[in-house]
Amino acid sequence: MKKRIFIILLTALTVTTIFAQGRKELRFNEVMMVNDSSYIDQCGQRLPWVEIFNRSYGTVGMEQMFISNQPIDIPDNGMKPKDFLNDFSKKNPNICYEIPRGDRATKVAPRTHIVFYADGNPAAGALHLSYKLNPAVVNKLYLYDVNGDLVDVLEIPAGMKANNTFALKVDGSSEQAVFNANDWSMRDGTDVEQAITPGKFNLADQNDNIEAFHVRDPYGVIIALMAMSVVFSALLILFLCFKLFGKFFGRKQEAENAAVVSDEPTPAIAAGNGDDEAIAAIGMALFQHLNAHDQESGIITIDHAHEANSAWISKLNAMGRMPIHKEQ
Repeated sequence: MKKRIFIILLTALTVTTIFAQGRKELRFNEVMMVNDSSYIDQCGQRLPWVEIFNRSYGTVGMEQMFISNQPIDIPDNGMKPKDFLNDFSKKNPNICYEIPRGDRATKVAPRTHIVFYADGNPAAGALHLSYKLNPAVVNKLYLYDVNGDLVDVLEIPAGMKANNTFALKVDGSSEQAVFNANDWSMRDGTDVEQAITPGKFNLADQNDNIEAFHVRDPYGVIIALMAMSVVFSALLILFLCFKLFGKFFGRKQEAENAAVVSDEPTPAIAAGNGDDEAIAAIGMALFQHLNAHDQESGIITIDHAHEANSAWISKLNAMGRMPIHKEQ
């Protein structure tokens, strides 16, 4: 029971750690301050929006994370950061927005994006911030985890033109909780390099090894052969492992059975002592107890070589006795 509880706790701790690490991989990715003819929300409204990119390879739930337009000083007075931020967001909705629980839209799939609308109308859905952004001034956004850790920072320049965006040059390329203006650029949508891509990749970071492999194997023949060889090799290894395990446990079971039989001492009976009833009793006891006699299951062996006139082969002894009649 204790071992089971320990395994459950260890699993929960591991899942929680992985989940927390996934949240730290979220990054502000693109933002539009004035939206006249661009992206629309689920109600068909054109609103300012902020895109966040999940650069991890696991699904990340953003419920109970906080997006603030000001840095928040979390006091160290024994109060849990989660409780403090929750209370702070309720008292200051114009500063901090808590992403609610229970909405599937707040779960970000691996290497994908999520778009929030800065319209100050959280009643419209979980993706609508509780405050608006002012395009005439510099705006800053801060993303906090539920435990109070600062995950990322974004500084939006003032005076952005309508339908233009401020975006990372390469998706998710910024460091955690660090804003570097050199990683960002203005986009006006005039060409591919300046494309406005809410919910899509700005420019994915390319892997040189993958690109080189694509040049060498344009039709995927090599990768297909490699994949098949890996699968069949794994199946072969599993077959050998099961085969060896089967032999090992089979021999172990045979040894245990032999030990059980050898642990039951067989009484030694001198051949030819004439005590046939004792032999039969012992044989029947062995049959009832072990369902075995010597190495032959259910067979009683009687050696007639030493006594030709054994009671077991005597026809006279095999006949029923005549009843004795007594006179009254």
